[in-house]
Amino acid sequence: MLWIHIRGILPLLLSAPTALAWDHSSTSEIARLLDAGEPVLVAFVQPDEPASAAFEPEWLSAAESAGAGQHLLSVDCSAPNADCKITPDRVTYPSIFLLEADKPAVQYRGPRRAAAMLNFLARRTRPLITPSADANLSLEEELAAYRSATADETSFIAFLPGPADNDRRAAAVFEDIAWRYRDEFSFAAVSEASGKLQQGLKPPFVMCWKRGDGKGEVLDLRVEGIEELEKWVQKTSVDVVAEMTVLNRQRLLDRGLPMVYLFASTASERQSLRNELFGFARQHRQELTSVVVDPFDFPDLMGQLGLDSDVLPTGAIHDISGNKIYRFPKDKAFSGESIESWVSDVYEKHIKPHSPTTAAEDSHPVGAAKSTPNEQGDKHDEL
Repeated sequence: MLWIHIRGILPLLLSAPTALAWDHSSTSEIARLLDAGEPVLVAFVQPDEPASAAFEPEWLSAAESAGAGQHLLSVDCSAPNADCKITPDRVTYPSIFLLEADKPAVQYRGPRRAAAMLNFLARRTRPLITPSADANLSLEEELAAYRSATADETSFIAFLPGPADNDRRAAAVFEDIAWRYRDEFSFAAVSEASGKLQQGLKPPFVMCWKRGDGKGEVLDLRVEGIEELEKWVQKTSVDVVAEMTVLNRQRLLDRGLPMVYLFASTASERQSLRNELFGFARQHRQELTSVVVDPFDFPDLMGQLGLDSDVLPTGAIHDISGNKIYRFPKDKAFSGESIESWVSDVYEKHIKPHSPTTAAEDSHPVGAAKSTPNEQGDKHDEL
């Protein structure tokens, strides 16, 4: 929880220049919106630094695409007299915070991608759990209605007993999980007692809907408690080609599978890689964990993998179990086709590993990786 409340940050914001370089808004506009009870997503940036420069197109795209009631403004922290320290910890730029009057500031730690930032803002400004619009809809109708109402890539929808049912345990467990993961995923609840659910499903159960996969996975809440539900949420939420963030990094490592790291400096490049490699990664998702990485989010990771930070885009495979590293060849063009060929050659042992990283254990690419009971059953060949 961040230590400073909004009333304490207003003088800080008002000390910045009257025009913000990226969205051309004054800090007085931030104060006016906060006083009016409007939440504001604020980017604290240093425009001349590479990380902020790479972030700028996505921020401008998000600001341009923002809907009614969505406010995105920025502060130039390199300007004279600008004081952008809003946490007791060191802040790196760009940093993004949701500001609301009389509430602690909430740091956004997801992908620095326009759609992801707008989804975060939408989640934080609507109810924790979106209620069903019509409890008489069928499962398919509920899913269709919910998919049209949210653009999130991953959503969890609980189908619960009707109001007359005295067992509220499942609803309480689901609400607890929603609080823990509200910054990453959307949550909805359907009160369904009419028996119209198809596929032989009966409430309570929860469905994980993955927009990219176009399908859902189901967990029976009648037999699962909070710990089991959380493990299931962590497992099912892993994307086919995931965007690695500080929020999901450990659960990606916890799969215990070889990690395919793909580094690119811009969000558009990373999204293109996700799209190009989706089919290949889905085919091998039980053998590999494929991730795209913003090098500015993890400034030490390329060095730990033995990669040249000046060469982007690039990639490396880290065999966690054997601590072996395979780097993408510098003399090859970095494309979806060449990446697939490289991964296949590594998997079929046509390429020898480079020397293991010499990083200290606490800063090693695997971090504190461990296998979870849910993932322990995934079998794979060591690379």
